[in-house]
Amino acid sequence: MPVYCIRGIDVDFPLEAYPCQIIYMERVMESLQNKCHALLESPTGTGKTLCLLCATLAWRNSLGNNSDFDSQGRLPTIIYASRTHSQLRQVIKQLKICSYRPKMLVLGSRDQLCVNEQVNSLRGNALTNACHHLCKKRQCNHFNRLPDYLQNNPDIGHEPVDIEDLVNIGKVSGPCPYYLTREVHKDVDILFTPYNYLISNSYRNYLKVNWNSSVLIFDEAHNLEGLCANSASFDLPSVLLSACISEAQECVELASARRGSLDDESTNPENFVILKGLLLKLQELISEVPIPKKDEGFTKPGPYIYEMLRSLNITHETAPKLIGTVEDAAVLLDEEKQRTSTNAGSKLGIIVDMLKLIFRENGSNHADVYRVHVQELEQNSTDVIKGKVSRTLSWWCFNPGITMQEIAKKGVGSIILTSGTLSPMKSLARELNLEFPVRLENPHVVSSNQLWAGVVSTGPSGRALNSCYHNRDKPEYKQELGNVIVNFSRVVPDGLLVFFPSYYLMDRCITFWKDGSHKNSMTIWERICSLKKPVIEPKDSSLFPAAMQDFSEILQDKSISGAVFFAVCRGKVSEGLDFADSAGRAVVITGLPYARVTDPKVKLKRAFLDEQSRLANVKFPRSTPLSGSMWYSQEAARAVNQAIGRVIRHRHDYGAVIFCDERFEETSQKSKISGWIRPYVKCYSGYEEVISDLARFFLTEKSNIPARIVTEEEENDIVSALLPNESTTNIPAPTCGNSYVKDVGVVRNELRSRAAPSESNGNFVKWKGLTILQRKSKMPRIVKGEVMQACSSRKTRLVELSDEETQVEKRCEVECDSCRKEIPETGRLTSSNCYNTMGHVKKRKVQESQRSGSSSLSKEEWGDNKQASASAFLSQVKEKLNGEDYNKFVGYVQGLKKKKLKLVNVMESIVQMFSGTERDHLLMGFKDFVPVKYRPAYEQCIKMRKREA
Repeated sequence: MPVYCIRGIDVDFPLEAYPCQIIYMERVMESLQNKCHALLESPTGTGKTLCLLCATLAWRNSLGNNSDFDSQGRLPTIIYASRTHSQLRQVIKQLKICSYRPKMLVLGSRDQLCVNEQVNSLRGNALTNACHHLCKKRQCNHFNRLPDYLQNNPDIGHEPVDIEDLVNIGKVSGPCPYYLTREVHKDVDILFTPYNYLISNSYRNYLKVNWNSSVLIFDEAHNLEGLCANSASFDLPSVLLSACISEAQECVELASARRGSLDDESTNPENFVILKGLLLKLQELISEVPIPKKDEGFTKPGPYIYEMLRSLNITHETAPKLIGTVEDAAVLLDEEKQRTSTNAGSKLGIIVDMLKLIFRENGSNHADVYRVHVQELEQNSTDVIKGKVSRTLSWWCFNPGITMQEIAKKGVGSIILTSGTLSPMKSLARELNLEFPVRLENPHVVSSNQLWAGVVSTGPSGRALNSCYHNRDKPEYKQELGNVIVNFSRVVPDGLLVFFPSYYLMDRCITFWKDGSHKNSMTIWERICSLKKPVIEPKDSSLFPAAMQDFSEILQDKSISGAVFFAVCRGKVSEGLDFADSAGRAVVITGLPYARVTDPKVKLKRAFLDEQSRLANVKFPRSTPLSGSMWYSQEAARAVNQAIGRVIRHRHDYGAVIFCDERFEETSQKSKISGWIRPYVKCYSGYEEVISDLARFFLTEKSNIPARIVTEEEENDIVSALLPNESTTNIPAPTCGNSYVKDVGVVRNELRSRAAPSESNGNFVKWKGLTILQRKSKMPRIVKGEVMQACSSRKTRLVELSDEETQVEKRCEVECDSCRKEIPETGRLTSSNCYNTMGHVKKRKVQESQRSGSSSLSKEEWGDNKQASASAFLSQVKEKLNGEDYNKFVGYVQGLKKKKLKLVNVMESIVQMFSGTERDHLLMGFKDFVPVKYRPAYEQCIKMRKREA
């Protein structure tokens, strides 16, 4: 396994690292070593999860002196948080790839972990209360078996386990998985958890981890500030409050019926009568709030919530008893629902959460960053008849930094926020009220020719494309945009994703395109459907899986030329879904997704920030605080960046990002686009140029980027290499990384020729500002990497070193400065080569005058070397395989040569034949003869085989 020395710490990394991965790990290490916070943006496909795990675990392992331990002799705990358990499942898969084996655990709720068949069909508070009831009476066998299991299995967590593994442990061995995690998580090295266990004050108090000097990692953190604000806020609509009043009345009746049989203060009906009375008064209080203008609502400063509740005699002193009464009521209801086999949960839990939030410890100290708001909602027919007013009481937090500051005050060493789209970072840092001295905007691992990015400011008829409020409803705009989508559907292969700023605009455009009254010929919608089958993102989240299934089935249908997914920025399609390869060849952004300016929450947020900005300018005249308009604009930009991230999901992928709004030409808008795409965004002067350039891009990339099926020409190429008895004198010079091969001895000579005499000895070589340790293995090791420049500078850093005469036959993925520099003569070295950190070779154009006589290998020499390598490989195959398998392998090769077999059809059989501990080198050796373009398919066969084994 390759070892990289990052800021003085050896990091075991399971793969050859890209330059951007080295930089990423360096930034992680800088944050950990300096005990400071970091914002790290790295696009999807750059391996940020693996980098995070390897760097943080290597750093933790390196701690050894007494100052690194807490009072109990424990090293810092790493807490890795992501939004969903499905994302955590992927993280744990990456942990299994690492060589590190820390004691770990993943936290989950009872909904995910309960294995008691009596109650696991329940959800939420109903399941929680049923669980408490069974455990209290020792009626849950899984809970009862937990102590013995923990005593007999002290090594639980030493191998990576996810939620499914824990559930299986509970089903097979008997212990309760939920309470197992509650016990084991107290003493782990790394803890995996959903966001809510950290950002929710009540959940955070359940965690019994060692916070001192701990490391908190928030993955997929692009919406973290919104989640923090929402977790510290509440909304109480009238319909929910009415349901709570009904439940309180039900509790009065249940408690009265039980009064004779149970002598329990928690079921005293008088307590529930008081509860019902308070809720009725609260409902009356909300209904009497004066609302002069329906669209503006009623707004007061945050501390007003305490004034409202004080009128109901609910204060810091009386709130704990009221909370206890509500919790008793919820338990009573859940017991009754369990007895009657009713799955509906209690609504009273909302009142508990609301009161705990308002009266939390030091909660009133933060009230100034809140606003009380009462909004009158649309009334349904029943409410109109009864004369009821439908309103919502809200207490909104406008400073998400409160949550992060509460976490930081626990003594946390470093907080690392990472995502594929954190830009713009300044607004995010200001929102969270933390200092983030370490920041990174990483480029993508793909080369520039795998990405097309352009601004389309006008349509086919020359009309401007602009989805602003004053323009979006004009028929001319919708007509022009529709024609643009038609043309893109014709040019873009396979899957096309079209993002609108809102559901409103998407619905209006699609309705207009379906309207046949505007033209006598086919409608715009019919023209789109003739090119690609459309799928529309539904507003109802329960319908979304079916839409995704439709999209997937259309793409798999080879009789159809592709699918187009109409979606919305900030919707489900734009959040965390993987549209790799043919599923997402292009993303179209139809406009800037500004939030509705009349939305009360948006208006109050902007006003709050403007007020804070004015106060900051008085105290610090030279500061640039976040204003309401800056926040409003940057929130839209972040939503755009999130949608852009659906395209190009790995290093062999390619795709286009098309901005169909003239406002993206403005410098202020371009500056907010993610750093990995920003340098490549081109503004086109005419629509015709866009279409021709985009068509040329896809025609070129379709032939250059790896496909899943090998062509006959490339099958001949592999056969020619593996059959040394065949003549190779007429084989043309291989293309794209196979010509101009530079052997390792020449590489070493180049390094020595570039190093100053004082900078080189028998073990180390100085090259381009790095000290490189020469080792027996092929993988280089960075000994000193402090001088490395940011990856965005596209600098070459390392070459592949080996003491064996091994040819390098890999393709450069990074545009290197050395391509543009004259390389010193070394006998066999050509100026047509450049190397990146993985030893990849990239051919570049050379002048005709340089071409003759300067080539490192002639066609004949190349053929001889290739033939000799094939002979050596066949000798190894014959040595390791038995006679039958060897003859079968030769038969495959001969079948390929005679075009009776396709490589794609025999690849799996060859992988199966070469599998086994003593034959692994054959798998890697055969890979050298697989065309570079199609190695991913071969590697996938290997992975599938190992998974099956």
